[in-house]
Amino acid sequence: MGNYIKLKDWLKSNLFPGSILIVGIVVFLIASVFNTEYAISPSLRLSFYISFFLLFLFFFFFFIENKSVLAVNVVLLSLLILVIEIACFFMLSMPVAYQKDFKLPDLPDDHIGKNIGTVPFADSVYHKVLMDNNDTVYDVRYSIDANSLRITPGHDSAKKDFALFFGCSIAFGLGLEDNETLPYQFQELSGKYNSYNYAYEGYGTNHMLARLEFQDLSQQVTEKDGIAIYIFFWDHIYRAIGSMDRYCEWLFNAPYYTLEDEKLVRKKMFKDGRYFLSKTYEYIHQTSIVKQFEINFPYQLTSDHFDLVTEMILKSKENYSSQFGNDNFYVALCPSYITYTKDEMVQFKLHMEKKNIESIDLNDFIQYGPQHTLGGDPHPNANTIQIIVKELCNRIAKIKTPISLH
Repeated sequence: MGNYIKLKDWLKSNLFPGSILIVGIVVFLIASVFNTEYAISPSLRLSFYISFFLLFLFFFFFFIENKSVLAVNVVLLSLLILVIEIACFFMLSMPVAYQKDFKLPDLPDDHIGKNIGTVPFADSVYHKVLMDNNDTVYDVRYSIDANSLRITPGHDSAKKDFALFFGCSIAFGLGLEDNETLPYQFQELSGKYNSYNYAYEGYGTNHMLARLEFQDLSQQVTEKDGIAIYIFFWDHIYRAIGSMDRYCEWLFNAPYYTLEDEKLVRKKMFKDGRYFLSKTYEYIHQTSIVKQFEINFPYQLTSDHFDLVTEMILKSKENYSSQFGNDNFYVALCPSYITYTKDEMVQFKLHMEKKNIESIDLNDFIQYGPQHTLGGDPHPNANTIQIIVKELCNRIAKIKTPISLH
């Protein structure tokens, strides 16, 4: 009560700061009234910036008057950050800010989506079209089976071996028909295996482990012997650690794993398993400072990140071995259009070697370029997939029983 009276008396004798406070509050309230559910227009963003600037300015005068040095410095720092934010806003030509709903779906504890995150609907067909101006990049259909896996045509009941594939859109076959995907071409070229496609768009290492922990995949596979291949893409590291941009773009509803006392622990999803960090990401991701300087958190990959991701791979391998009774689990390092340093790749491979994870490095096999893509999309086309699969078969042949290519 005393502080309120003190502030009231100060405002009576300092009309200019008081006017700044009133205008700031009015501008904020007007902007809030016109704010929409999905997007904040450039004019509204500017209104919010002005209101915050006026409010910070008021508190600057107030704390100066009350000789609160610490509070004055905090307000000055806030003003400096706000000024930089406004400058970046204009440098970016005043973009719209989109408000995303980060609410997790309300699902039963035993639901596949509750444990793995986003999965395609079972027994469904997705029709996907991508246009680049007036050109069609792809117009394809994805067939999904009862286990929410992409169907690999040509299953042959006479074959005795299986090949399980894990990974992201590259293994899933974004922009490709069912009979053009990596698992399908491996099945056809090897002539030995029936392929099972456990990959999906946007997945990381954490999705593979969550699937193997949630389900006994041997109950979904008819063959008794075989191999598992994780098609690793460098961006899986950022997805598995839940970096700010990946989290805010699509991975808030993804499995969250962390290391505690060198032990891998599952803690719900990124949204609710590390609530305060994820909430911070949500607030700052669309700031103009972050967009202008292309800031992402964590700022760079460290040995701890490689340790976390390779531990997920190791646990995936152990779950696979427990379910299928063999250790035929391979990590195929796929040619990447995501940049990384040579030292980063060396560190990552060293972490895998320490954990006895068998890797097949395909990064230097081809120099990935525009000719390998879908055209208006950087994902590999069917011809590139065929080249990769042939090399993958040859590499596996040096490890296991030779595979004759058909």
